Amino acid sequence: MDSKKFYYKGNLVMEKITVKDINLNYDMHGYGLPVVFINGLTMSLNGWADQIEDFASVYRVLRYDCRGQGHSDKPDMHHTHKIHAADLKALLDALSIKRAHIVGLSNGGMIAQHLALEHPESVGALVLVDTCSEIGPKLKLMLESWIKATELGGSSFRYDLSIPLIFSDDFIKKNIGNIIEMKKVHVQSNPPKAVINLAAGSLGHNVTARLGELHCPTLIVHGAHDILIPSEYAKIMGEKIPNSTLVIMDGCAHAPPLEEPEKFNRLVIEFLKQHDSLLECGD
Repeated sequence: MDSKKFYYKGNLVMEKITVKDINLNYDMHGYGLPVVFINGLTMSLNGWADQIEDFASVYRVLRYDCRGQGHSDKPDMHHTHKIHAADLKALLDALSIKRAHIVGLSNGGMIAQHLALEHPESVGALVLVDTCSEIGPKLKLMLESWIKATELGGSSFRYDLSIPLIFSDDFIKKNIGNIIEMKKVHVQSNPPKAVINLAAGSLGHNVTARLGELHCPTLIVHGAHDILIPSEYAKIMGEKIPNSTLVIMDGCAHAPPLEEPEKFNRLVIEFLKQHDSLLECGD
């Protein structure tokens, strides 16, 4: 991968803002209409490093660490998606952003669904990346195994177990050095208790019965070789979300923004630009 800034070169603290009862770490880049990126379960905001340059050339980009992640507060509690969505709504309000395009990866995509369902007035277009509308039995077992692995061997052991589930064979072969660097930052920014609370809080996610309520334009992007959340989950969302488009990205597993950033960026920007008028009357 010829990444410009591959993700894990450091977990920079940019700004912190108090919303509700929590301090959230965030940064903003560029000017124009707002786009929000929501992290995967144990990512930090600089997991979107390969998106900044392209998106900030046309949008105002907001990245943030959810509670329990990165440099945001990590209260000892299970962080449900409803809590995360309420945090994001409060963050948008604090930054005077009335409506934004929302891009969420994996767990971030689950948070995005809750935000769009509970606060539809805050969402322009929605991009759901390698995520699902419910935690099925196999995915539940995987998350529970991550919790047990973290309890037994800490964040380092859980990270080692997750690598084959997150990245494609080709990506691992070409980026083993970067993956080792990822691990160092992962272990530093994801203490065991925080990982356990994030994973446990996600187990109850199930909005499949409500997908028909999502009326915002929705792009569903899914890696063809995703083992953690197979493409069957994406197809369920594509069938049930009324105004949705499903794109399967060949050569990618669970992390298209990292594995194929140029292709991912072009695809998502092209989609969002078609729906900027939704923000021009809302921000």
